[in-house]
Amino acid sequence: MTRYNPCDRMVLTSWEQRYNCTLPKDLKNFYFASDGFKLIWNYEYAGEVLPIGNMKISKVSELRRIGGFKPQEDADVLTPLDVEMCQRQRTNFRHPVPNIGSKCKLFELDGCQGLGKVCLVYQQPHPRKDIMPGDPSLVEQPTIWLLDRCFDWHFIADDFTTYFRMMLVHKGLPQWQFKFTPIGLTPWAEQFFALLAPHFLQSAAQDTANNWDSTCNLLDPAIFKIKSKQSKTEHKQQGSN
Repeated sequence: MTRYNPCDRMVLTSWEQRYNCTLPKDLKNFYFASDGFKLIWNYEYAGEVLPIGNMKISKVSELRRIGGFKPQEDADVLTPLDVEMCQRQRTNFRHPVPNIGSKCKLFELDGCQGLGKVCLVYQQPHPRKDIMPGDPSLVEQPTIWLLDRCFDWHFIADDFTTYFRMMLVHKGLPQWQFKFTPIGLTPWAEQFFALLAPHFLQSAAQDTANNWDSTCNLLDPAIFKIKSKQSKTEHKQQGSN
């Protein structure tokens, strides 16, 4: 497990000013406790030690906006915006599918080891005549989505806390985010689920991102705070007395 120091308040403020959007309270509290999260655990299989579990949340400095910008070194590379311009806008029963444009801001939380991107998505709120300017309901509330390698969007969670809890519960097993998409798990990933967490496969038919329960097991971000060496020394002195 990689240990990170708390993020400085000025760094978060600078990030919000740069991208002109406000981080949600739960994600802010997370960064105030730990500037990122990375946990990799291994499993011995057939005499070989394999890095199976991978849980990651990008540092604030890595929380960059993604969109329709082509890299200068390869102008022929397709971007999500290129693909979206060739596709018709699709709808979701509960959540409108993100669109790559000036009104929608996307930030990468996890690269999913090259299989996709878990994104913090800010969508332009729909205008309503009954809401006055300055109303708290106009504050952008980002949701968590998965962008696969075919540039298709899949809803994952309503907020960061729910996503983080889902990640911990699934132990960062390979491709766990795809379990909540029509794509599903590959045979390789399903084999490890069957070996290490078979109960998730048994409930796969009912377990969707839309009905994931976030009303229990609330996460206290203080668990990631790093104790100073001085406090450890004082604790040892008290124990010796």
